[in-house]
Amino acid sequence: MVAGPVRNRLSSPPTVSPRQVEPRTNDRAAGDDATTNKTARSPRLRQRRVFPRAPITELDTAMSAANFYIPTLPGLSADSTLSMYGGHIPSLPSTPQVGATSATSSESDAHLYFFMLKARHIADKERTIFWFNGGPGCSSFDGSMMEVGPLRLEPGSKGTLKEIDSAWNEYANVVFVDQPAGTGYSYVSTNKYVHELDEAANHVVEFMTRFYTVFPEFQRHDTYLAGESYAGQYIPYIARAILDLARFKTPLKGVLIGNGWIDPYSQYPAYLDFALQSGVIKKGSAAETQVRQAVKECMDALESRGGKLKVKVHTGLCEAILQGITDATVTSVNGLDVCVNNYDVRLTDSYPACGMNWPPDLADITPYLQREDVKKAFHASRHDGGWTECNGGVGSNFWASESVPAVQLLPKLLDEIPVLLFAGDQDLICNHLGIERLIEGLTWKGETGFGTEKAKDWSVNGKPAGQWTTARGLTYVKITDASHMVPYDRPLVAHDMLLRFLDVNLLGAAGSSARVPSKVGDEVEAVVGETKIDGTAVTGSDGVRLEEGGTGSKTDALDKTNVGVGGSDLDKSAGSGLGMGAGGTSPAAVEGLVNVGSALVIIIIMTLSLGVFLLVRSRMRRHLHGIGGKNGAAPGLGGRRKSIGRGQSPSERTHEMDNLVVPGASGHAEDDEEQFIGGRGRSASEVFGVGEYDEDEDVEDRKFKD
Repeated sequence: MVAGPVRNRLSSPPTVSPRQVEPRTNDRAAGDDATTNKTARSPRLRQRRVFPRAPITELDTAMSAANFYIPTLPGLSADSTLSMYGGHIPSLPSTPQVGATSATSSESDAHLYFFMLKARHIADKERTIFWFNGGPGCSSFDGSMMEVGPLRLEPGSKGTLKEIDSAWNEYANVVFVDQPAGTGYSYVSTNKYVHELDEAANHVVEFMTRFYTVFPEFQRHDTYLAGESYAGQYIPYIARAILDLARFKTPLKGVLIGNGWIDPYSQYPAYLDFALQSGVIKKGSAAETQVRQAVKECMDALESRGGKLKVKVHTGLCEAILQGITDATVTSVNGLDVCVNNYDVRLTDSYPACGMNWPPDLADITPYLQREDVKKAFHASRHDGGWTECNGGVGSNFWASESVPAVQLLPKLLDEIPVLLFAGDQDLICNHLGIERLIEGLTWKGETGFGTEKAKDWSVNGKPAGQWTTARGLTYVKITDASHMVPYDRPLVAHDMLLRFLDVNLLGAAGSSARVPSKVGDEVEAVVGETKIDGTAVTGSDGVRLEEGGTGSKTDALDKTNVGVGGSDLDKSAGSGLGMGAGGTSPAAVEGLVNVGSALVIIIIMTLSLGVFLLVRSRMRRHLHGIGGKNGAAPGLGGRRKSIGRGQSPSERTHEMDNLVVPGASGHAEDDEEQFIGGRGRSASEVFGVGEYDEDEDVEDRKFKD
């Protein structure tokens, strides 16, 4: 899992969380703002500094792709076709970096750990995503084994791995990075932890530079940075460092941030508004009065210290707001104190964890990653001790007292690359209201907010997915029925979002996602490609891929359709063919539209002629032989997706790809269409309500979300 803004800190329970295995120091959540004795950092770039190089070992000098190759993993099926790499790469910069803030007088042994999964299929171009979880100090194995990666542990199996569909490595290489140094399998001397956001960004840039010496072909790929929660601070800083570094030649094409802690000034007061809107606390209650007072004290303090432009990344006084909301939800059930899950308000958790025990998958992931044979297989043996999801030492030392909140970096980033912000609508700790207010107050490319641009309904696999808004390179997506970890709850929806933002041409690729119907706004819902059962592309007689409605000829293969909504007009390479979505329309796209229109006229004429011929022949056959037609001959849309249960154990969860809407599932067009349009499935979601539990309901059924 990922921390909310500082998972080790923001929940601020009175006792150490069970996920905190290291002693905490310099707890910033205690009392008032622990950074008041620091001066606010100017948004201007600070003095450059030269880092001493990390000690280079024999293993570092012998780095090669072969050394990082992972042929298999304990518990993984022998017939797996995953292409995996992983290991440690030095991360302490040895050259002057832009934006560095603090000096160090001695060498550091900082090494970041990465786990890479190569793309299963290549679409129209090669893409690579670098994924970061939050914390600070929480491992990106959360992302790889619970969210966007293809591997999951069978619940209770003691280490049996299974592969899932709709993982983000289906059409892109995904590199999961444990950072800052000391997080997850990465390591650093305990007195050399990173303290500031620009420092952490420079470590990632150094890691990436060395990564490209091992995998030079990846430097030419379209590259994206993605992550969630506190990665909302990391990612803009990393992107800025990449774009400002002249020697860094990798084409950075965009960033994706889910439920991000980006703008504290907008997020702090949104805690109360979201709690009231979602029913976590009742309007007019004593709890509302108490929390509203905490909001006032927070905002008064922020204004007295300079307002929005002087806000710190963390302010201890303001974090009392979330603590007040959490405390207001505490109740006793069967002798156990429970509270709202801060990461999914439909659920409860034991107090004072309040979400720290969630998701339940952690019960299997933690012992698996702590095994010595697993560490060896992942090439992580240089990391001393066991794997922990969130490292308390890293988190408590990441002061960020000299760093401005990442929201201040967004306007300049949007001048250069597209940005996607997405949010699950059931998350409290980095809730969607705060993100929407961030956008409302953000000025980029000469305008503030989305202006007249309206949100468009978005559906995937015949079910509502959320709302989609795009303007001037910024895309905001609100996902319905999703928690702080959107891909955990709605993997198919999250993958569709990714493919749209990356503008992936699915008609040029195989893979399960090519069968998924999807639409935004007034788009015509269609299956954007077809594959065989084994996942390979359908081809015509001459070996050319058979596009939907095509003949399999080389002429048909020339017409490609890009499915993308979040594309930016900055990326001209995405303009070939007809783009389905709300992204910018390039001249090439217009030309493609004209060509497609001409082709459609010809096809329609040919189809009508053929239809008349077949109709005449059919009537002649019936007249001669007395053969009547059969109802329901046309293929229909079928397959009712079962709702994912709220409160199920991991073993009871069903994956969205198991319930795809596929043509003609029932064999009756009328029944299939009814299921497709009207079948919503039964919602078993649980809404937290103090004192309203059924007497026969077991607390464990409410404690976790599947």
